Amino acid sequence: MKIYYTCEHCGEAIDMIEVDKVDEVKFGFDCLTADERQDIIKIDSLANVMYVYSLCDECIESLGLANEGETEQKVNLLH
Repeated sequence: MKIYYTCEHCGEAIDMIEVDKVDEVKFGFDCLTADERQDIIKIDSLANVMYVYSLCDECIESLGLANEGETEQKVNLLH
């Protein structure tokens, strides 16, 4: 399955990966609520493609989210 990551704020492509199987824990999808999943993940099962809408690094910076929720460890923002 191909997974396309797109910035939900600016619309720019972030990345594309191809996997045999989507591991929800590995990709952090298990941390999402049902509503969050519905908002940011779209699946085209006929084309075997998943679209994930997140934020690119530039939009994270411009929206002032770079330090939000950050602790002493680096925080990886999924959404």
